[in-house]
Amino acid sequence: MVRSVKIFFAALLLACVQSFAGYFIEQSYEEAPAKDSLASLSFGGELELVYYLSSIHPGLLLSGEYRFHKHHSADLFAVALFSGDYFEIGADWRFFFRGTREDDFLRLGISFISFERYDKSYFPPRLTFGYGRDITFFKNASFLCRIELDASYIMGRALVEHNDDDFFGREAHFTAALNIGFYLF
Repeated sequence: MVRSVKIFFAALLLACVQSFAGYFIEQSYEEAPAKDSLASLSFGGELELVYYLSSIHPGLLLSGEYRFHKHHSADLFAVALFSGDYFEIGADWRFFFRGTREDDFLRLGISFISFERYDKSYFPPRLTFGYGRDITFFKNASFLCRIELDASYIMGRALVEHNDDDFFGREAHFTAALNIGFYLF
């Protein structure tokens, strides 16, 4: 089972890399076609791999995005880690460089993260900055793949390593994440 999952993710990664490998070599950025029409609303989900406290924590992100301009979009999202370490809800703004459906983007986000620390619940704000790419595999498809790398800073209380020892514990204010998802529009 684990081997099948690894093969699936390797195939998905190869398909994503193949779709824009050599992109900047083959055509200049200014000459890239801007012919597709953009749908205003898109919905989807992402597998999120979050790195903090020297380990990777997988989770699921669900999002609804509204593209209010060809270069700008806003979305609302919710994230839950499979380990149950935290739950997050927030909003993002994305800036798309060319304004097409298949495009690179920058992401700025603010969210609130809910977790327990020493049997108390906390809900501190979190700032996120990311870079990603939307990829369409077929010309007339009504879905796209999104790959994104982001870094976050949790303000206030930090995530803490679950440990029986109260004297020596590690905290994390910074997290890094890789998101791979599919969106319908």
